[in-house]
Amino acid sequence: MNAPASFSWKAAANFGEQFLKSTMPPAADSTRSQNPETAAAVAAVNGAAGTKRKRRSRGRTTAARARAKLAAAAANAGDPAAAAAADASEDQPPPPPPPLRPFDPAADCDDLAFDPAAHRWTAQSIPAALEKYWRHRHSLFARFDDPAGVLLDEEGWWSVTPEQVAAHIARRVQSAGIPAAAAAAGRLTVVDAFCGAGGNAIQFALAGFSVIAVDVDRVKLLCAIHNAKVYNAADNITFFHGDFMKLADRITADVVFLSPPWGGPTYLNHEVYDIKEMMPIDGEELFKAARRISKNIMYYVPRNCDTQQLAQLCVGDCGTGGECELEEVYLNDRAKVLMAYYGALVNRAVGNVALNDNHSSADDDNNDDDDDDKVPSELRH
Repeated sequence: MNAPASFSWKAAANFGEQFLKSTMPPAADSTRSQNPETAAAVAAVNGAAGTKRKRRSRGRTTAARARAKLAAAAANAGDPAAAAAADASEDQPPPPPPPLRPFDPAADCDDLAFDPAAHRWTAQSIPAALEKYWRHRHSLFARFDDPAGVLLDEEGWWSVTPEQVAAHIARRVQSAGIPAAAAAAGRLTVVDAFCGAGGNAIQFALAGFSVIAVDVDRVKLLCAIHNAKVYNAADNITFFHGDFMKLADRITADVVFLSPPWGGPTYLNHEVYDIKEMMPIDGEELFKAARRISKNIMYYVPRNCDTQQLAQLCVGDCGTGGECELEEVYLNDRAKVLMAYYGALVNRAVGNVALNDNHSSADDDNNDDDDDDKVPSELRH
């Protein structure tokens, strides 16, 4: 595939790894421009502070209009004191949003009927549609047979990152040498924006990072909390219930890991996967939300993802260096996933990665060409 004119492709010898670097003209660097509109736009791209300032400004405008209406209403009602009070508050900024509150299973799930036994699977309870994933259960969680058991909902079977792949991703963060700016304790803070059953969050925690794990599904969070305890990793993870896109502007962290849903097995029907049109979440807007937290982003996407589209995400972004590293990860000789790294996570010395989970057995179906499906068609709703 030929790269667009705005990129130069560089291949690491004997690895086939692709690096894409922006070659936009210097004028695109808005730090040289005195145009206030351009400066504001760059501030919005290059850091959450600029975005939050713009949003607060819009908020003040809306609030001022509301207060003006209140003042006019008070004046019409013959209450000059109320009108004066409304006028005096016109220039006051709106209160900041409340701080994020960690997920509390006791307080946040009183209306949820959650039975751990229903999420602890056995050979007898596994449905036929999940048998393929059951055969690879130890690849997903090496401690699957722990006495406490690993908990998964149905979606977790096809969406959790295999343990060795998750451990490799955590090692990539370790090797990047990123200084811990987001936490006073000196530990790097990593956001897992779609934590699911906790596969990646656990490996980040075991690597010594402080982990912020977010998911919109309370059942998945309950499974992830249990699984983190099985791996003795829970003390390093703080769980939050909510939509990452809505919470991003209230999160402070050093690294963001994005592993959004892929939209089901239909992605395999396309030669090229489009993160903007085929993901249930707009993949480009998701990247922008992550970029407001940190320049150091990891994107876990289908192996047939449009590589040019991944590279375009950092075009003109001075904060990430305008560079993207693409890494194809193999597990047991199969291409599992395409990883895109941005910011300080880019490493030119690393090639495509082949991993072995050491859990292959006679009951593994090594002829499953589609074992990387995110959703089995039998379970699509």
